[in-house]
Amino acid sequence: MWFGEIPLEMERIEREIGRATVMLVVGTSGAVYPAANFVRWAGPRVRKYYIGPEEPMNAQAFTGLVLGNAGEVLPGIVQATGSRQ
Repeated sequence: MWFGEIPLEMERIEREIGRATVMLVVGTSGAVYPAANFVRWAGPRVRKYYIGPEEPMNAQAFTGLVLGNAGEVLPGIVQATGSRQ
């Protein structure tokens, strides 16, 4: 996303965030809005995890942070959770 850009299908994004139980956010600075607010929109009942090379500006909004290269970290997470095909 570019600064100030509104994502396509915002209504759908809001609806899906409202249905979520887990949110995985990958490689963001946490400074580009409105997307940086998605983690806060999810509310306290949702487990929210960030994966990226450095702590995002909105780090306090996440349940957990995994600092590292997403290309190296994500395969291990998918394998650990038992991907379904």
